[in-house]
Amino acid sequence: MSAAQRTSVQSSPPPLSLAEVGQYSWGLTLVFVLASTCWVLLSYTGDTFAALVFLMAIVLAGTRWNRGPVLLMAVVSALVWNYFFIPPQYTLHIEKPQDVVMFSLFFIVALSMGHLITQLRAREAALAQHHQEREHLLAEKHRAELLAESERLHHTLLDSVAHELKTPIAIIRTALDGLGQGNPYAQEIETANRRLQRIVESFLEMTRVESDALEPKPDWCEIGDVLHAATKPIQQELAGHTLLITGTKEMPLLRFDSRLLAQVLGNVLHNATRYAPPGSDIEIQAALVDGMLELRVRDHGPGLPLGAEEQLFDKFYRAPDSPTGGTGLGLAIARGLMRAMKGDIEAYTHPEGGAEFMLHLPVKTRSAA
Repeated sequence: MSAAQRTSVQSSPPPLSLAEVGQYSWGLTLVFVLASTCWVLLSYTGDTFAALVFLMAIVLAGTRWNRGPVLLMAVVSALVWNYFFIPPQYTLHIEKPQDVVMFSLFFIVALSMGHLITQLRAREAALAQHHQEREHLLAEKHRAELLAESERLHHTLLDSVAHELKTPIAIIRTALDGLGQGNPYAQEIETANRRLQRIVESFLEMTRVESDALEPKPDWCEIGDVLHAATKPIQQELAGHTLLITGTKEMPLLRFDSRLLAQVLGNVLHNATRYAPPGSDIEIQAALVDGMLELRVRDHGPGLPLGAEEQLFDKFYRAPDSPTGGTGLGLAIARGLMRAMKGDIEAYTHPEGGAEFMLHLPVKTRSAA
């Protein structure tokens, strides 16, 4: 196909719709009916009456139909009126000047009505679109307000329940101390109580993360102290593993929020103990790279599910074949805390096997001396 043919095809008008075909048909039918009626009354009314009837029909059609049918109706009406009603009849010749003016009025009225109706419909379409957009914006705003209120109530309820649970947990802790180590059920109750306490603390921390209530408080500290604070609450979980820590001995003093980073490391290490085989090593590597503290935590478990590197940090996400227990909040909290400190955390499967978590955090350094 040549360029000229393609241009011709592209510029060809769109096909008529069924409604437009109906308008053309009704226009021709209306002209025929009006012409027949005026022809019967011609001896009583004269040819001017027929012209006025045709003009009125064109005006009424212009208020309802598209421009094309109205113009066709005007042309046919003018020719019919000229041929059958204006002397000399049965010719297209016009003798009187007033008849020429009347003949021209058919087209002037038709064009004016077509232009006006086109503008009117364009304005109606614009108003309808504006109304639709406004309704859509109002609906979106209302939906956003409902979601925000629902989220607020969810956080309030979660926070309230978690705080209420702290009291019975403390009572159980006191009762366990009274039972002593010799009681056969003390160890099981202790394990269950620690799990419940961890769940409650996770819910409270998640509420803080999502409400943007975290305000990091940086201070000078040693990375070794952070590791100690991170591992102390999970000594029981780490008992079956060997921690291999490298890169911390020559690390200078660093300025960051040590409490938040210790919690992040604790959550990541706790996650590693759940998937690493008993007796396997858990590696922690620390390094300073261009003002960034980089911490790598690697286990020797099965690695991450394919494509789940980002899903791991979603709330309540649990990988297939996950061990029982847990809330699925630990890694979500870890990412929230890291981002609150202007850092981040990533996860991937290590080339030699196992999962590896990469923490990077902007820090200030100072010599220990």
